[in-house]
Amino acid sequence: MYNKLKLTEIMKKILVIALSLLFSASFMDLQAQMLDKQGVIDSLTTLDKSIIKYFPRWKICESEKDLLVQIYQTFVYKKFAEEDLNMNDITILAAPRSTVEDPYEVLLITCGRASMNAVQIESFLTDYIKGIISGEYFYKSAKTDDIRGTGEGKIKKDPDYCVRELPIDVPLTDKETSTIIDFLQPNNARHAFTLSLFEQTLKIGSTGFWIRNTLGNDEVGYPFWNSGQAKVTLQRPLIINEDPGTQTAIPSILDAYLGAGYRHTSGLDNDGSLFGWVKDRYLNCGPGGKLVFGLDFALPSHPQFGIDFDLDIPMQDFKTEGIDEAKYSYLPVDRERELEFSGESIYNGNEINKTAYALRATGQISVVYHWWVDKKIPDNYFRFNLGVSYSEVQEYAFVKGETIGDVLTQENVLGGLGNYKPNEFADWLYIKAEYRNQMTFPFGASIQISNQIFLGRVYIPLFNNWLYLEGKFATPIRDARPYEMNNFFMISPVIRLTI
Repeated sequence: MYNKLKLTEIMKKILVIALSLLFSASFMDLQAQMLDKQGVIDSLTTLDKSIIKYFPRWKICESEKDLLVQIYQTFVYKKFAEEDLNMNDITILAAPRSTVEDPYEVLLITCGRASMNAVQIESFLTDYIKGIISGEYFYKSAKTDDIRGTGEGKIKKDPDYCVRELPIDVPLTDKETSTIIDFLQPNNARHAFTLSLFEQTLKIGSTGFWIRNTLGNDEVGYPFWNSGQAKVTLQRPLIINEDPGTQTAIPSILDAYLGAGYRHTSGLDNDGSLFGWVKDRYLNCGPGGKLVFGLDFALPSHPQFGIDFDLDIPMQDFKTEGIDEAKYSYLPVDRERELEFSGESIYNGNEINKTAYALRATGQISVVYHWWVDKKIPDNYFRFNLGVSYSEVQEYAFVKGETIGDVLTQENVLGGLGNYKPNEFADWLYIKAEYRNQMTFPFGASIQISNQIFLGRVYIPLFNNWLYLEGKFATPIRDARPYEMNNFFMISPVIRLTI
């Protein structure tokens, strides 16, 4: 029976993940349901103060205290501050049930002034204790008949331990609000999905794994399709944060992500399209793809401080390459520049009328600091990054070949092709400041200077806690280079679902 229960729970988790993936293929069917149901589920998992007070809450009042002791010892074992713990003050907060036959979905366990959120509960407590608390397993009869509570007839849906329900007018504790560092990648939910024109993310259950696909290179000031590049990464936590004061917001002190960058053809000619109001791009991503690697490290002794590092490295040395002319962006050669092929070039005699610019290696390393104005009520959050940034853009001559096909090349070109990389202090400087308000009207904004480009970002809610509007604006604070836009603005709806 115990193995069957474990199998059932595994199947439930697989089903939830499958449903999350299915969303991307059945958006239109799901949209109608979200209006009346998803908003409630999302508010439930993010613990919105205005709604959560109506959810079931109760104190455990078991006279023999066996259950209280086991829960209390879990808090102690997981290194919560003992001065914050009170074994006689353990409160359970759960999601409303669809039917009385269902067990509760436990969202928060509070012991004195300390709390475990849903992700920590999944990780810290045994399946048996979680089953007792939720009402899936018997408790009282298990003590005499079967110590595991998994014998015949030991499965039920209502908790049979002593409980004292808390009415709506009992105030919520401070810990019943969410503490997160990235609103579009919420770490306080088991499963999360975000969809926008800028990026798409998926959290894979309580593993802490994130799959993320992003369009553009915001880190060096080229959002959306500006850089001609997109990248997909898998992020994995490597070392868990054991500090109870910060582990809710920063669940791990070391995260690594690995992935690949790839070129896309969006933004070449937007006239007459849905995005006709968005400027065409002049920058490309070269062929061969890129290796994307990064680390987010938090100091174990003070996790609010950390180091962020990321690097995009081209997988192919791009000197001469046959291309499809229609899939690249070009600029006409300035009349003051006299570009031509030398006598050693096989393209000698071909005119160079236009060139293409390609983004090559990029990377950042910065010191990061997280700051909550009030640690007990995490409604106002700031994040600061200070470090160095690197980016390289190379220019290539375009050859329209009748027999050899279309080619981009740098070899044996007289007159000097451009190669743009950091050559002064301001080019290296990377600074970013972000603010987020996560009260009943959650919104956020950030400003960034990198590669001497200013990038601003704002997002605001449109409907409940699942539909947002996000906007990005970029402009160079130096003279714009040939492939850069003086001003670039783009907005996108953002769908954010958590379970």
